[in-house]
Formats: sequence, structure tokens, C-alpha cells
Amino acid sequence: MRQLIWLALGIAIGAGVLGAVWANASDSGDDPDGEIDVRIVLERLGDGRVEAGLQQRDAEGAWGETLRPTRRFLAPDAVTNRPLFSSDVIVDTDSRHEIVARNYADYLFMSGGEIAERFHERFGGSEDAPKMLCIVDLNDRGIERLCDGFEAFYGGPVERIAVSDYEQFRLDLETRLVEDRKIRGAFATSVPTANIVDEAREATRRFIRWTYWIELLDPHLPAPDQLYCVISHGSDEDLFWGLSAETAVAAAGMLGINLRSERYASGAEQADAVRHCTADGAVAIATTLSEPEALKPAVQEAIAAGIPVISFNSGAEDAAQVGTALHIALDDYEAGRLAGAEFHARGIEGRVLCVIHEPENRGLQDRCDGLEATYPGSVERWTMTDRETTIAELHKRLLVGDVSAVLGLSSSIGSEVRSAIFQSGRDVRGATFGFSRTIAEYVADGRMMFAIFDHPEIQSYLAAVGALAAERLRIDPLAYFNHMQMLIHPTIVDADTMQTLLESLTAGQEHPRAE
Repeated sequence: MRQLIWLALGIAIGAGVLGAVWANASDSGDDPDGEIDVRIVLERLGDGRVEAGLQQRDAEGAWGETLRPTRRFLAPDAVTNRPLFSSDVIVDTDSRHEIVARNYADYLFMSGGEIAERFHERFGGSEDAPKMLCIVDLNDRGIERLCDGFEAFYGGPVERIAVSDYEQFRLDLETRLVEDRKIRGAFATSVPTANIVDEAREATRRFIRWTYWIELLDPHLPAPDQLYCVISHGSDEDLFWGLSAETAVAAAGMLGINLRSERYASGAEQADAVRHCTADGAVAIATTLSEPEALKPAVQEAIAAGIPVISFNSGAEDAAQVGTALHIALDDYEAGRLAGAEFHARGIEGRVLCVIHEPENRGLQDRCDGLEATYPGSVERWTMTDRETTIAELHKRLLVGDVSAVLGLSSSIGSEVRSAIFQSGRDVRGATFGFSRTIAEYVADGRMMFAIFDHPEIQSYLAAVGALAAERLRIDPLAYFNHMQMLIHPTIVDADTMQTLLESLTAGQEHPRAE
């Protein structure tokens, strides 16, 4: 992070001001909130001018060199009672990268201490604990803090070995184990050094006690210019994708990553967007799979280029075949089953329309499949032909008179379902997937039977997190995730729950959160 500090030089400084004016944000130069200590330096020159500069306190508490803006002189004949301003001074503050690194370093220090205490206990807890080796892998920046903690807490002598060349370390360690019989244990701070310790024990037949540290995720934040992509299908008219995009932007800020979030109306356009991410050097990609066959070639091209790809939302059944490492979604089939059982429990009989607003979307078909599996009556898959005429077309269908209930598969479609039912005047009940203020009101006051939340905010946020995790993994993400699925288990949302949600939507305005 870079912060602009403006030096405001008031004309009425006074002739006696020749030293330094302090402007401390706190008493410490290492503030966890990223604040910094600065002071303004003023010096009267021989020609009568006053020169201004800025100093910043470093993490050790010392003041750094004076930063001098281009416009920094106050003339001796300057007009009084009129402020003058210097040019900008750019001051380094604690960046998010530095804060994350510092917090992780503290964690490593305490972890090294805990490991040291366990070794001490296993050696009997005596004051003359035997000699230990602490092996620092210099190829993993910052990992030496483990040995700092180990040395601070272990009750005996610790010899630190810094390793950059693994083969040289292998030779040195075997020699040490043979020649130094005081060595009774070792702590390796990485898997490569752990492998060498294990092999050296076998080679020398010195089976000292040992343990190792393993990091599956690189704990450092990625560089600000590294590109992550979240590419989805969906219509601009569907609230689900509006909430999804909003959450992706929020996730990028929370995670501190450079995220490209886009959505497209067709699978072909979506595949092109994935290819653009690959061409632009993306380090990880998350994509929906509403049209798996259209996405598969682009996904596999990205994987072949060494870019980890995860998927979310639609396409759970096809994710492994497409090749994504991980899939995050609502359990669409189970959600449909839940809806069918709920219709039956509420006494609905006869025909239920399952309204499909994206004909090619596999996830929506899964919801209708689940509905058919548990609803004892008949299920008709009713597919929209034109979004602009949905209400009119659905109204016309309801006038036939053979429909008992309608299930919308998104919040936007749910609102149109309710409008069509109202216009038809028929005794037809409605339910829907998704959440919006309007849907909450419909369910709360009984105009709709229930809702099943599809959680765009969770899916989109976890997609961003999943992409970051896949890229930060120190081992092969495709092999490690192994096409695993994180499926959200759906629940029925009734009138009471919706009323609670409606009240909570405005509670934050009545009772602002403390800053």
C-alpha cells in the first residue's frame, strides 16, 4: 500500500520555529492497523526561508531520512494568514503483504516454541536436555521463524543448520550424525529437508527423534499483478448473478487479490473469456459449467498451460469429466428433492410446473429431476421462450387450469411466477429458489409457500477463495483436490424465517455498526 501524505505549511509559523514538529499516530512504529508515525521537519535557512520535510519512524522505532517534497520552502516575505501546500510526499505504510507476513511469522515463532516444548518433555523435561538440530530451508522465505521459536523455548542446546543446497545438506547431515553423538533430535522446517533427514537416519543408522513442518498452502499473499478470474454464465436481469458479481468484488478486496469477474449469456462466450484469462497469464481460474461441453476445451487448455481451474454453481456432475480440480455449488438435485417433498407435505396435488429459465443449464435440469423424484404428482418442465414475455406466457399456461403449483428456479423468475399467478386468478400456489427483498415479502405474508436459497454470495465468495487456494497450493491442486465437491445442503425457508430476514435488512440502518 502507498499513502500520500500532504504537508500543509501554514504561513503564520512564527519566527521562533526552527526545530521539529511531531505528528505521531501512536507511540509505536509497528501499528497492527497499518498506521504510521511521521513528523514534520522544519529548518530555517541562512537566507531566511523555512524548509519543510517529512520523516517516518521505522519498525524498530528509529526515524528515517528526511523526505523533501519539491515545493517545500516558505519565503521570509510570505503573506500571513494564508495556508500554502507542499507537493505530495509518498510514504510507505505497512502493506497488506507485510501485515500478513508479520502475522504468519508470529504464528511460526509460537509454533516452533510449542514443538520445542514437546521435544523437551519427551526427553524427560530435565534442565540438561540433549542437543537438537533445527534445519532452516532457505528456499522457503520466512520459515526461519520456526527455529527462532524453537531456540527460544527448548531447554537445551540447539544447532541451527541453514539449507539452500539440498545435496550438500544431505552430505553434511550424514557426517554430523556419524561424528556428533550428542545430537539426539532434529526439526526440519520443510518437506524436502524432512525427506533428507529421514534418509540420513536410515543411511547412518542413527534413529534420532525428529519431526517436520509441512505447509500445503503458500502463506504469502500473491503479487498484486497476478490475475485471478471468476467467469460465470448468467443474465444481467437475474438478481442471482448481480449478487454473485458483487460478492466476487468484495472477496477480491478481502483476499487482497487482483480478480477479474465476468459473466456471459452463452457457453461459447464464456469459453472465450476463459481463453482470454489464459492468454493474459491468469494464475487461477474459477468458472461455472452450465454448458459443460462448450467449456471443456477452454478449461483443458488452461490446465495444459499450468493454470489451476476450479468450477462452481452449475455442472457438478460434469466437473470431473471437464477436468476442474474442485467444484463448489448448491446441491441442485437435493434441492429439487426437498421442494418436491415440501409440496407434498403441504398438500399440493396434481401438476407442478418446474420453470426453466436457462434451457442449457444442467443445474436447473437437476432441480427438476429432484422435484420429480419426491413429488408424487406430475411435474411439467416449462421452458421460457423469451424473458421479456415470461409473465404473459406463464399466465396463458396457467389459464389452462391443470396446474396446482409453480416452482421458480431463481429469485427473478420467482417474482415473475408470482405475478403470473396473480394475473391468472387461478388457485395456484407458488414457490421459488433464491432470495430478494420481494421474495422475502412474498413468503413472509403467504403469497408464496416457501423458498430455497441458492446462496450466490457463498458460491461466488468460495469460488474466489478456491481459485486462490488452488494457486497457492504447494502440491498439485488437481491431484490433491481430486475433483472433490463442496455442495451446499439446501433448506426450506418459511414465512417466519423470511420475516426475520426482512427485519434484519433494516436493522443495520437503525443501529449502525460501531467503527
